[in-house]
Amino acid sequence: MANNVKNLGLDMGNSTICVAGINDKGEVIKAYTNSVYSMDTALISGDIIECKGVKLALGVGQSTLSNVDKTNREYIEHQILWAVNRLYGSGTHYINLGVGLPISIYKAKKEEFAEKLKGFGTIEGVVNGKEVSVNLVDVKVQAEGYAALRVLTNYIDKDNTTLIIDIGMKTTDVILVEWNGKFTISNYGTTNIALYDMYKVLQDKIASEGVEVTIEQIDKKLQSNKPVIRTEKGEFNLVDHLSDTLPVCREIMKDIENKFGKTILHDKIFVGGGSEKFLTAVGGNVRNNIEVPQELRWYGNAVGYLMVN
Repeated sequence: MANNVKNLGLDMGNSTICVAGINDKGEVIKAYTNSVYSMDTALISGDIIECKGVKLALGVGQSTLSNVDKTNREYIEHQILWAVNRLYGSGTHYINLGVGLPISIYKAKKEEFAEKLKGFGTIEGVVNGKEVSVNLVDVKVQAEGYAALRVLTNYIDKDNTTLIIDIGMKTTDVILVEWNGKFTISNYGTTNIALYDMYKVLQDKIASEGVEVTIEQIDKKLQSNKPVIRTEKGEFNLVDHLSDTLPVCREIMKDIENKFGKTILHDKIFVGGGSEKFLTAVGGNVRNNIEVPQELRWYGNAVGYLMVN
């Protein structure tokens, strides 16, 4: 078995899942989907996962997740099954799993979360009609943001302090990084203003043009090749209207400043599912912003979790 154990990094957001693993050639492979949906709200397309008698869809529909505390994440077995199948296919797999928690609850909850996952032992289910068995050999829980730091070190100026700003759907997690012979976290915090609040602005704008849309529909459209919603007044281009969310972006930065002092003094690296939308909204007007590849913004945590094993 030992030679067949695969390492996998799993980054579970409130509305998205990013995963990274190593293929047979030693290359890092990545995958992404929207989070868990009931079959009642699912569209026709998407991955169908069945486990413990519950059939769910990932990637389409309206999210059924209600608990933001990831240590009590609903349907976590379904998400693990999807991640392993997406990277390694059907069949039986032995997995070393690296997974994350928001830094605000990491210390208090990491042991509880790790024991919960280890307690699953073997997770069995059906993904898109094919049987998948996941044997969890080891589980390591890491702090979000700190995991991304592992793959961002080449972009950080060691002579300055750096804020890693992780913009998720419901929260924005921030860590302050310093170099003292090694990278250390000198402060961290969470603000409850994030991508959801930006989407609410777009939702209200679209409603003023005669069409009601959900937050999930906005998110799905922004990820598509044609981020346009038809209204009574014509086509509403979501990307073009991200600038309308600028007041929310300012609130995010204001809240961060209240927690970390004059943020203008720090370099800043934006990561997470909301990072590109935030940077588009502000039009590049963030002082001391460090540009990193888009893939590192999205997959920084997942790859960081993978590197632990």
